[in-house]
Parts: sequence; structure tokens; C-alpha cells
Amino acid sequence: MARRSFDVVDLTELFVHWEAGRSQVQIAQSLGLDRKTVRKYLAPALADGLTPGGDPAGELVWVERIGRWFPDRADTRLRQVTWAQIDGHRDFITGQLKDGVTVATVAQRLTVDHGVSASESSVRRWIQREPR
Repeated sequence: MARRSFDVVDLTELFVHWEAGRSQVQIAQSLGLDRKTVRKYLAPALADGLTPGGDPAGELVWVERIGRWFPDRADTRLRQVTWAQIDGHRDFITGQLKDGVTVATVAQRLTVDHGVSASESSVRRWIQREPR
């Protein structure tokens, strides 16, 4: 398989699969990775005594752990470009979410109504990582 660069988002997905109790083989197949690559990235979690299939830690916990285990993978470029634009609409986003509006609709409204040039994925990451 071709080598690819992993960032915190990719690794978070890997750990969420593992946390849900999926085997290393299943994770490798699902994410299109080599089993040795999956094993390499799971090694620090196992060394810390974590086990698959446990209580969900949540994305923020995984991001913190990944930053500690793989500091070279912490890529702040994920939020540098668009997060400032999104952050300017914090009250709007919070209000929309409280009203039960989906993240996809919030992202679309930010783009169409407010001129924010951020993808739905960026808006989703911002919402997941920013305190409200």
C-alpha cells in the first residue's frame, strides 16, 4: 500500500474504530491501511493500559492523547484557515444548534447567508472542539 501522512483527524478515526471494539484487521480494511500501520498507532494506547471496546472517551480525549503520543502529527493547519471565520459566528452557530438545526444545515447557512468559506467538515470539527 502507498504511504500516506496521518494527521490528528485520521488518527482520531482509527482510535474511535478501535474504541468501538473493532479488530486491527477490521480497522485496517475499513480505513484502507496496512495492519502493521494500525498496530504501530495503537501501540501507545495499549502501553497506557487502554483496551478496545471500553467506555467511549470522546473525540477531545483522543485528540489530547494523540497529541501526546504523536506530537509530530498534531497539525494545527486544520483550523488555521477557516476557524477564524467560523469563530466569528459563534453565537449564530450556538443558537442554531440549540434550535435543533443539523450541522450540515448550519454549515450551509454559514456559507450562503454569512459568506463563510468553510467546508461542512471544518464546521463540524470546529463545533466538536470549541466550547460553547
